[in-house]
Amino acid sequence: MSTHNIIILGASYAGMGVAHGLLKELPALQKKTGKTFKVTLMANSTHFWFSVGAPRAMLKPYPNDIMDSFIPIKQGFDQYPSELYEFVHAEITDLDSGKREVYYKLKNAKEELVSDTKAMHFDTLVIATGAAGPSPLYSYHGSHVPTLEAYKDIQARGPSAKSIMIVGGGAAGTETAGEVGYTYGKKTTAPKDIIFLSGNERLLTGLRPAIGKRAQEFLEAMGVKVEHNLRLKDSKSLDNGSTQVTLSDGSTRTVDLLINATGRKAAGSFLPSALIDQEGKVKVDGYNRVPTLKSVYVAGDMASTSPGGIIYIKFNTPVTTGNIIAELSDKGEGKVYKPITTKEMQFVPVGPEQGVGAAFGWWVPSLVVKMVKSKTFMFDQAQKTVMGTA
Repeated sequence: MSTHNIIILGASYAGMGVAHGLLKELPALQKKTGKTFKVTLMANSTHFWFSVGAPRAMLKPYPNDIMDSFIPIKQGFDQYPSELYEFVHAEITDLDSGKREVYYKLKNAKEELVSDTKAMHFDTLVIATGAAGPSPLYSYHGSHVPTLEAYKDIQARGPSAKSIMIVGGGAAGTETAGEVGYTYGKKTTAPKDIIFLSGNERLLTGLRPAIGKRAQEFLEAMGVKVEHNLRLKDSKSLDNGSTQVTLSDGSTRTVDLLINATGRKAAGSFLPSALIDQEGKVKVDGYNRVPTLKSVYVAGDMASTSPGGIIYIKFNTPVTTGNIIAELSDKGEGKVYKPITTKEMQFVPVGPEQGVGAAFGWWVPSLVVKMVKSKTFMFDQAQKTVMGTA
């Protein structure tokens, strides 16, 4: 009997979430249907990176060691029968939806390409390659290695830097500014010059203005200088190790350390243009499927319906998994994904002692944000995510 091949592209939160969900269901499904299934998880990186904790872990080894943020994917999948699962460490280069083949080049432990282009047939495909931004501090740049090296660099240069600039006034930038302010701000023994450029008229434009204002008040109390309506246009490394930045108003400044927390875009350059919308995401229906293709699903930030973020992935991924199982069981379409809420829903730490946010449209007190996220940056979820128990 032929094996039904399920290929999952990407092994971050969404890709691993779908993989774990399927592998927990497939043994029973095989017994019930008499069919044989195999899940292949294909990714550029051998390690899962706990990016939620990046604003804190980039500045110092946290909770205990720098590698606490980078967990081998293998740890999470040794629990499953070997005939059900395979991990392929590779750079994904192309997708032929007509032939139903994924094209890739294998990589070795040093992240070097070690093969010519190979092809793998899929019966079911899950696209979960996420999103990427300009800095490896906030997104994969290929594997986890560039991010690990960026962590090492900022931890080596941070203590001696006299000036630090953070650009990007969204959640990642605000969280990072809070960590920098707590670590190097005016309440420390040797305060640094800390500049935070929001790039907009205020911080946290996805939340109500009063929440962004409160975040700014927290930051300014730490000694962070918040400036609005200025964007990073260009940057250039200087011979002395500092960085010259050019801003949107044409002005230039020189800082010892630049942290670029500006926005991410969908990481689907290998996909056929017919599948992509104007934002670079894959067009999907309410079932998280590509409506023009058979048995092709999208999970995480690559989906056209995704607002981005971990909360969406946490509640959307089980729907994707359930719909795949429903299809494999010949039980029809499955369920339409319905957001847990369409109202404000975001927790933003501003240092380890405070934070701002909203839940279901309600303002959340700083103490609640501290207990849920600010105190530990949810690092207790890192290993659980890899093991499929988060």
